[in-house]
Amino acid sequence: MSDAKIIYVVAPTGAAGGGMGRVKDYMLASGGDAAGRFTFRPLVTRDDRGAAFSLLLLAKAVLAIWSVALRGKLAFVHVHFGDKGSAARKGLIVLASRIALVPVVLHLHAAELIGFHAEGSALRKAAIRLPFRAANVVIVLGKLWKDWLAQDLGIDPGKIDILYNGVPVEPMPRRFEPGNPRTLLFLGQLMERKGTHDLIRALALLPEEAGDWRAVFAGNGDIPFYRGLAAELGIASRVTFTGWVDQNGVREWLARSDMMALPSYNEGIPLVILEALGAGTPVICTPVGAIPEVLEEGRDVLFVPPGDHAALAHAITRLMTDHTLLQRLSDEGIARFRRQFALDVFIANLFAIYRRRFGLAMEPARRVGPAGLRHV
Repeated sequence: MSDAKIIYVVAPTGAAGGGMGRVKDYMLASGGDAAGRFTFRPLVTRDDRGAAFSLLLLAKAVLAIWSVALRGKLAFVHVHFGDKGSAARKGLIVLASRIALVPVVLHLHAAELIGFHAEGSALRKAAIRLPFRAANVVIVLGKLWKDWLAQDLGIDPGKIDILYNGVPVEPMPRRFEPGNPRTLLFLGQLMERKGTHDLIRALALLPEEAGDWRAVFAGNGDIPFYRGLAAELGIASRVTFTGWVDQNGVREWLARSDMMALPSYNEGIPLVILEALGAGTPVICTPVGAIPEVLEEGRDVLFVPPGDHAALAHAITRLMTDHTLLQRLSDEGIARFRRQFALDVFIANLFAIYRRRFGLAMEPARRVGPAGLRHV
């Protein structure tokens, strides 16, 4: 029997997992501590069987935490915390862990929680605040959430750490030639919050000078509605909807596309933007969440205001017609990715938090780039 103490990583999995599930997978891919003193184990709180089944998964997770804690084998619990239903489930995990005197890292990924809190009753606000107060350490994606937690929820800023996401991309420099047909890519859930409708409307505004182009929407959601909108606006022949794509599909579409657009209304730090940077695919996005904290307008990305169809169409046209700008954004995006968003950088920063907060002299057991993930 191994003497390694367990660090439970609590997150959803499968298509339901989204970005949180993928970050969980990246943590597991590190192999835990190189010296074998600590090991990561997943605790799934939701999967593709739906929200009702998540209640059973939640109960199983709580029992696992209590059982391992009673045997003295649990180091701490790392809880990936999202919006609404996720916040409710993970809040119970945080409280159940603290009842068992287990230390908790609450890792906030929510994009809509600030607004959900602001619009809520006193009871809702108290319920949202409680897990953050109970947690020993809170990890956030950027200064926006650290300030919100400290100023609006009264959470001790001394226990809050900022950790930017990372993704397993092997950077591949690209070359863009003038005059070629251009492909624009949208990656993610097709929904209003992601600005899918804004992007389709902006595409319909592109002038003739934009040249020969097509747009690919890769993700699940209400595809019939958005396909109908494209037809209504007269651009159906230029737009393709692929449905959900796996990580291999994401990499393939990024390599085949000349630019990616994500005109969201709120975000954390979207993994798809980081993947695009690493792939050398220039990005057009909105300056929401922590995005403007880590990316620079005109250097790493092009920013447009949320909901501004004309500005979005103008940014797309710039990239479609200016191959020098396209190339510069690609090169600078790769450079930014190598410095800040490579997965090894993310894991090293995460383990540094563990060392600082819990005194654990941990080093990852293996490299966690794309090759490392194939073995998980």
